[in-house]
Amino acid sequence: MDTNDKCARTRLVMYAVAASLVFAAAAAVAKVEPTYVGTGRCKICHDSDNLGNQYRIWALSPHAKAVQVLAGERGRAVAQKLGIDNAQESLACLRCHTTGGGANEKTRAEGVGCEACHGPGSVYNDFSNHATMGSGERPYQKAVYRKAISLGMKPVLGPDAVKAREKLCTHCHAIDRPCAPEDSELRKRQQLPLQVIADIPFSHPVRR
Repeated sequence: MDTNDKCARTRLVMYAVAASLVFAAAAAVAKVEPTYVGTGRCKICHDSDNLGNQYRIWALSPHAKAVQVLAGERGRAVAQKLGIDNAQESLACLRCHTTGGGANEKTRAEGVGCEACHGPGSVYNDFSNHATMGSGERPYQKAVYRKAISLGMKPVLGPDAVKAREKLCTHCHAIDRPCAPEDSELRKRQQLPLQVIADIPFSHPVRR
């Protein structure tokens, strides 16, 4: 066996060991029910240009202002039409305008935050549970991502998860939502097309 073959076999063994350790660690905490930690926790790492600064992109997006919209002129008008006194206190509105549907105090004021799409992060939020450490080899990346999913992260990344993203997005971005415009043409224009959903992860990529 030549040196190249030995190196290749050594790498495979290392990947196998790394993957087994990843899943062993995941199994140890998988029984814990994940809870929301808020975008402030995500910001610790994702406010870095080296990682793509997903926090800044989110902070400038309509999602970050979703709960503020409820206090605006249109929010008040829709609430009045629906017989709601205060949209910012109504679970019917907070269901889509906040992370966790308004039931979690940590995320109630942040609008639609990171965990609304990626899932409650109390377990996977630890950096080593959802990001590669050291080696950037693809087998190891996949193992860490599978670990994160087992710890509560929603599998919505990449081209293979379009249907999962569609279900997640249309949970709120539906034409029959309470705040949808009455005009049929306007409702149609506001409908979120699958093409947009398919491209969503690539608008704030994690740079390795």
